[in-house]
Amino acid sequence: MIDALAILGHGAVTAVGLNAAQTCAAIRAGIKRFTPIEAAVLDDDEPQIGARVSANPRLRASEREWLLNLAGRALRECSLAPADALLWQVPERHRGHSLSEAEDGELLASLAERLGHPLSAHSRVLRSGAAGVVEGLGLAWELIAAGKVERCVIGGADSLLRKPDLDRLGAEQRLIAPGRAQALVPGEGAAFVLVGRDPSGERVRVRGLGLGYEQASVLAGGRSVGDGFLSAFESAIEHAGVPEGEIDFVVGNHNGERYDAWESSHANARCYRTRRERLSLMWPAGSTGELGVAGGALALLVAAVALAEGYGPGPTAAVHVRSEDELRGVALLSSAARSAGSG
Repeated sequence: MIDALAILGHGAVTAVGLNAAQTCAAIRAGIKRFTPIEAAVLDDDEPQIGARVSANPRLRASEREWLLNLAGRALRECSLAPADALLWQVPERHRGHSLSEAEDGELLASLAERLGHPLSAHSRVLRSGAAGVVEGLGLAWELIAAGKVERCVIGGADSLLRKPDLDRLGAEQRLIAPGRAQALVPGEGAAFVLVGRDPSGERVRVRGLGLGYEQASVLAGGRSVGDGFLSAFESAIEHAGVPEGEIDFVVGNHNGERYDAWESSHANARCYRTRRERLSLMWPAGSTGELGVAGGALALLVAAVALAEGYGPGPTAAVHVRSEDELRGVALLSSAARSAGSG
């Protein structure tokens, strides 16, 4: 058995960076790249603000090809090897994306062809939204503990700059627009993390995981009071054996929309009961826009880099990620110093 997963590498492509280092530096600096989307995407005359990745138009031959290209670039940065299990997050089925509707075997074969090498037989496709990154961490933990693989890569690519997504989100008044400040900026990108054993003890570690389910999701038209996050959080701290008061900061895929602000406020008030001068929060979507299923892996990546580089507010972070549907996930990360000090 292993008592923790180590984060061994990462890869990302976003509107503010074509790799993980650029993306994390831009997020840390508060840089954003929100621009009007070209009129061809929308029917009306009012430009929609979005966070678009700079790329050769040929890479956008179709929405499927675009996400495969984004994923391939980030996976190469992540150093995915044929022996590594890939736990690949694709857009949820309710989105009607071409990747959502394909069979798992076809999807994995398409990505293997793009990468130029086969994928491990233990690779899987995850369809549970952004919080599926925590589900993926749990699967990775099991695979590595059982000796089936040495390393796993978890994450995905997504774009909300598609007409079906923009139409749906616009009709639900969830897109940022004049006179609507509490709303999301649609974005696109890819993010992946590489996890495995760390005999040296020098890496950032994932020490605890928890999943919860929110009945009052935004898709259900509800107003969450944080039940799903509270359940996930309690499971994560029990799994890690880390007292709530030791958590120094929170990173998540909060996107600024009214529902998400409501849920996050309630969840934080219910999860963090120890008196603090402040609870530091990091929301990558403030720079990258809402990345859909890739937003969960990006939050995990940003937290890990902040801990590894020493600019986080402390040595222990909680990563809170939510899917558009009911799944909620929490992962607790610690720097090598905290992991070693806690035995």
